[in-house]
Amino acid sequence: MNEYNGRELSHPPESVVIGLLSDTHLPYRAKQLAPAVLSALEGVDLILHAGDVDEPEELAPLRALAPLYAVRGNYHVRERSHAGASLPWSVELTVCGFHLVVEHGHRIGPALWLWKIVSVIRRLITHKWDFPALEARMIRALRERHPQADIIVFGHTHRYYHARHGNILFLNPGAAMPTAYLRADDHASIIRLHLQRGRDPCVERILLPEDNLHLQGADHKTKENP
Repeated sequence: MNEYNGRELSHPPESVVIGLLSDTHLPYRAKQLAPAVLSALEGVDLILHAGDVDEPEELAPLRALAPLYAVRGNYHVRERSHAGASLPWSVELTVCGFHLVVEHGHRIGPALWLWKIVSVIRRLITHKWDFPALEARMIRALRERHPQADIIVFGHTHRYYHARHGNILFLNPGAAMPTAYLRADDHASIIRLHLQRGRDPCVERILLPEDNLHLQGADHKTKENP
């Protein structure tokens, strides 16, 4: 596990602002990161990307802002993308005394496909998706893999999530682009996570202006394969 020591510091900092984002899908579902995303991340000390990068070299604008750690996502049939196969499945860091884990969150085994089948049937009947059931299974799998974590950052659902389960704080920043993920009704966003040694984390969700993001999209109206 790595310890974040700051940009130019010889010792771990006492407070850090971390930018969290996920599901950028560059360059297949968006041509480039929207200016609104970069503006929202200005001034952060560290950036964590929770997967579905698609092509890691497209994240160069983020690396210009702050040190960047990113993980791989899931395979996408439509784009024939391995969602950053050169990236690790997970990243673990110690920041201001907090044990952070970053994973895309999709690795829950056959339960993922079972959820999709059941949800498609339910969607046909009720016109709604049962995202809480998927999120609950993802949380359970992440807790089993990382029981010592203080904070776990994940993505995949394109939905904002902020909840504590036991001693672990779970955060999903949502998708950093307009999304039609299973027609989920959620807003593009990122998180600025404020950490200070010895104090509770402060989570700041930043909603991204949809009009600005649409200008950057490759095909934002397309139904997405998660």
